Amino acid sequence: MLQPPLQASTAAITLTQGSGNNPVSGFGATAQVLPAFDSANTASLATVAAVWGFRRDTWSVPTPGVARIAGVPVFPVSRPHPAATRGSEGVCALHFSMQGRALEVLFAGTQVELTLIADGRVLAGGFINTTLAGGVPGAALNAPNTFVRIDFGTAAPRRISLYARSSQGPCAISVAGDDEVQPWDRSAEASMTAMADSYGGHAGVLWSSGGPLWEAAALLGIAHIDISAAGGTGYAPNSAPGAGNPGDAFPARLATTTAGAPDLFITAGGINDNNSQALFPYATADAARMGFEAATRNYFTSLRAALPQSLLVALGPWAPRENMPPNPVELSKADVIAAALAAAGGPWVFLDNLNGGWRCSSGASGAGTGPWQTGTGRVGAPTGVGNGDRFVDRDGTHPTVAGVQHLGARIADDVRAALATL
Repeated sequence: MLQPPLQASTAAITLTQGSGNNPVSGFGATAQVLPAFDSANTASLATVAAVWGFRRDTWSVPTPGVARIAGVPVFPVSRPHPAATRGSEGVCALHFSMQGRALEVLFAGTQVELTLIADGRVLAGGFINTTLAGGVPGAALNAPNTFVRIDFGTAAPRRISLYARSSQGPCAISVAGDDEVQPWDRSAEASMTAMADSYGGHAGVLWSSGGPLWEAAALLGIAHIDISAAGGTGYAPNSAPGAGNPGDAFPARLATTTAGAPDLFITAGGINDNNSQALFPYATADAARMGFEAATRNYFTSLRAALPQSLLVALGPWAPRENMPPNPVELSKADVIAAALAAAGGPWVFLDNLNGGWRCSSGASGAGTGPWQTGTGRVGAPTGVGNGDRFVDRDGTHPTVAGVQHLGARIADDVRAALATL
């Protein structure tokens, strides 16, 4: 099911972007553009046969005529996760083999971001949102409606996985006329989806959002990744600004998040939930407790009904500021989450991020190794004690890039260990 962790490539690539609103391929008149860029085309990267994408039926493609480049209709693909007042976006991934030295990707809109994996190795050290000259970052990829060219430096057979998005989405890929592009069917490999708050939308190394969940997937060797991450949200509505709408909470977001029927589904939330205070939308502390417990039970019951065979993984609320002894409010949230997960039925794994260790539906468990996040310091206000000085950002809540990697590694290590017992 799982593959070895992704490795970084030492090869330097060159990446350039065309001028704005210029959809002409740099490969010239003989370029192969997939799908064809002409007024008669109605195909998209969700249907073109020369490349392969995991669960492309769940991707969003605009209706004809909505998006146009130089007057020609295009069909950018995306993986949106809308909610009542806030939402997030996953990422579409294309998998193919090719022979040539370079390829181009046509993006609609601006704010291009991509992660490129060739023959199992991550190029350029992680996600890319700038031009690259021999691997050195340059200008942001913000020219609208144009091709991004990726030059490997030499022609060779390669297996490519391209994770890409922009403000509207990728529309096409282009290669030289004498190159050969074949779909790379990776349907036998594991897939993972995650439900999360802003921790899951934070920048890491491999992607500009996805936080510890994306890093964990890479360490587990999972090629197919989708994450619904909306800041301020949790299992229940809460008093965070703008987060009181039930349509933004985890249970309301399950429909699009479970549509891909993943093998592994991780839920990472609770830090924004209120189970102990008389704050909106709860009139009393008891109402807050009961509301959180009911919402959490409902969430895992619905999740299991939607994914009867998937491995469900959950962890307690993030705790960027360590309390000794552990904060009883956070511990009580973790207990509710663990109980609701178990009640939903196996297979499941609960990761105890507050104390360390894990337990799963087989009855096996891992020994507690202490909290994942330690100390009370943060970047800009170090204490010299614990990992918070390096792993917690200046806001005192969210992880730094190093913190994202640390948390992703803890998730991956415990999931691998638990899987061996299921």
